[in-house]
Amino acid sequence: MNLEWLKIGSYIFPVAATALNYAARFKTLTNERISVYKDIKPLCTATQMKPYEIKAIDKEIKNLILFETTGIRSPLLAQQHLKILSCNDITDFENSRIKKLSHCIDQEATDTEAGNKKIKFTLNKKKYYKRRREGAGLITAFLVAYYTLFFTALRLPEEEILLAAAMLFMSLTLIYAILKTVATYPMFGFYKNNKKIIDSLNYFPIE
Repeated sequence: MNLEWLKIGSYIFPVAATALNYAARFKTLTNERISVYKDIKPLCTATQMKPYEIKAIDKEIKNLILFETTGIRSPLLAQQHLKILSCNDITDFENSRIKKLSHCIDQEATDTEAGNKKIKFTLNKKKYYKRRREGAGLITAFLVAYYTLFFTALRLPEEEILLAAAMLFMSLTLIYAILKTVATYPMFGFYKNNKKIIDSLNYFPIE
């Protein structure tokens, strides 16, 4: 075994472990931020903060809770997902699949036979294919960058061991980016199958 590659591994693995630890820590930080805002809230009245300041704090707390609950960063899409969850019994697999389609779902107000207003969820075909193309473009770009960095690092002379280690670590982060893209974009399955899933969802009642 080439000792130089053992040296490279000694640089890469600690950094990779740090990155994984940071990813786990990020979820804890979100929970801590929610707790901090909750502790701050009672002080708002005591310190006579202005209404717009209190409103901004309330909005920040709400957005953090939405993100923590759904894993969706956009507050509007997170609210949409909670509407779906509130009126449907879905499995974890279906939940994950619907999350991937969240950017492609439209909400249409409709009247029921009883005259009540409800929201129907539909899969927008144009948004679906646009989102899918975006995901495919990102994965292609990440793969090209990954192979470029990886094979360039392998060809570097032993004197450039630190540069090689940095390039290999960057290639590993690109693998994470590829997996993240696959997890958040509708890359698999057909439009008709995904449309059936969304069409099967119950209507959300408008109170």
